[in-house]
Amino acid sequence: MRWPDRVAVVVSLAAIAAGCARPLGERYLTASRGGWTRAGAIQRFTPENLYDYINGQAPFVISFGFRTLAQGTYRLGTGAEATVDLYDMVSADNAFALFRSQSDVEAPPLDIGTEGVGGNEGVEFWQGRFYVAVSVRSSGKGEGALAIARELSRDLPPTKAWPAYLQLLPQGHRIARSEQYAPADLFGYEFLKRAVHARYTLEGGEARVFACRYDSPEEAAKALARIRAALSKPQPAPPLALGEGSVVANDATLGAVAAFRCGRFVGGMSHYVEGAAAKALLADLERRLRGAQEASR
Repeated sequence: MRWPDRVAVVVSLAAIAAGCARPLGERYLTASRGGWTRAGAIQRFTPENLYDYINGQAPFVISFGFRTLAQGTYRLGTGAEATVDLYDMVSADNAFALFRSQSDVEAPPLDIGTEGVGGNEGVEFWQGRFYVAVSVRSSGKGEGALAIARELSRDLPPTKAWPAYLQLLPQGHRIARSEQYAPADLFGYEFLKRAVHARYTLEGGEARVFACRYDSPEEAAKALARIRAALSKPQPAPPLALGEGSVVANDATLGAVAAFRCGRFVGGMSHYVEGAAAKALLADLERRLRGAQEASR
């Protein structure tokens, strides 16, 4: 089972001297896209200089496995201008993860790429190893971001499969398109890392189910201990009958948090309310984590 990790990009001294490596996405920023004509040279960015383009957001994007960015400006005869960003994320797993973290997934979906959102002023989508963002200024009623995005999607390599790590999450009660992946700092806790998570509807409200992967059972056990230390109230609720150790404790923002360890995984639920549906979801999560644990041996 593949999981997106932070990617160490090795750049030669020659490439650094030149400014950055040649992005794979550059080939798709052709001289024209529909009625749009590219204006000026393609800009290139790597982890070494991405901050020059998106400044404070650079570390966040890099954490998802970012490799290179090709950025092009296109113009129409009417004076409208479009910016097209093609982020090479190395894998479809990473491209999906960045898209879901950057885009408004509660907006109506677009039939562009593997998954897309937006309108004539701006479109975001992911397809294969690429996360794509198109923004248009002064498009008026003419061709806008949708036209450019559709042309790009036709040329980009197709997505072979959705991320395998999504299979760790239970399906029942899951809110559509709520799945996300966090390389680190889930819920603001640095020890909750490499986490796939999604929102679920349960009696009495909404909960979030998560699964974090660690390099060893020992590291997972330390993470569970840190959850217990960070969240436990003076009289914590009884632990769950799940995994190799568990805890139920309170957090001012997350409400009750139920968590357990299963091999090198830590799974759980925020806004946990004891009940049949919540227990069934956590039992399903444990079954899936055990399966993943066995498959990785």
